Amino acid sequence: MKHDLFSKYLRVIIVGMTLIGLVCCAHVIPELARTFEEKYPEFSYWVMPWLVLIYVCAIPCFAAMGISWKIAVNIGKDRSFTMENSKLFKIYSYLAIGDATVFLVGSIAFTLLGMNHPGLLLMDFLIVFMGLAVFVCTSALSYLVGKAATLQEDNNLTI
Repeated sequence: MKHDLFSKYLRVIIVGMTLIGLVCCAHVIPELARTFEEKYPEFSYWVMPWLVLIYVCAIPCFAAMGISWKIAVNIGKDRSFTMENSKLFKIYSYLAIGDATVFLVGSIAFTLLGMNHPGLLLMDFLIVFMGLAVFVCTSALSYLVGKAATLQEDNNLTI
């Protein structure tokens, strides 16, 4: 697959993921919150803090989509292995670990305040684990792209 076609596919996926995230934040999550409040009015005080945590955790996800867009544009320009992409992957990894940390701290705080069900705490740990997995993968990509960029620069200097 040529780099420009691959870049177009990546950008389509990024736009699709961003739209899905926006729909979830604008419609699905508030609707789930309303349903929860209707079914369990005794726990209605849980809803607003959880919504704040979810929306705060959504911000790095949308920032990551912007970083992904920059990487896809660089791939389209046949600049896949550059130090710029390595730095972008490193920023992406920091966003992932920061988001996972904020969610973990919020989830534990809500559990200690009696605003989280112990069964949901297991799901919270799964979400944090996925954030850690993204952190590890993007850190590895940052390292490998950096190494490849160095090799490519050395190769370009050798005639």
